[in-house]
Amino acid sequence: MLKPSNDETDRFRVCDATWVFERVGQRIELQRRETENGALLMISGAGAPRSYQFDDEIALVRFQNDMEALLLKTGWSFNEFLPDRRSVADRRTWPRLTERRRWWTDGLLRQYIPRRSRNRR
Repeated sequence: MLKPSNDETDRFRVCDATWVFERVGQRIELQRRETENGALLMISGAGAPRSYQFDDEIALVRFQNDMEALLLKTGWSFNEFLPDRRSVADRRTWPRLTERRRWWTDGLLRQYIPRRSRNRR
């Protein structure tokens, strides 16, 4: 169990982040914010915006995990996470001209040499 700490370096910090879910043209955003009073989870998109205040970040994460599981079970799909923290463009779409990811699995071509049938006399 995590214990509160007076040292700032030992505290779990909530980063401002947004998870976006979509279903048939609808959109829901779950946003985490750190406030002076603790952690805040804001939900906007479907219906009136709502926010939930948590004294401890672990409770916020537990609540958000349950909320995401409910969304996925009811037909919502995870669409995007913000902010995108990648420093370069997505390299998954870059062509690979000479580099092979799993070159060690290529192996040598094995020749198939059939066994001679043994005639028993």
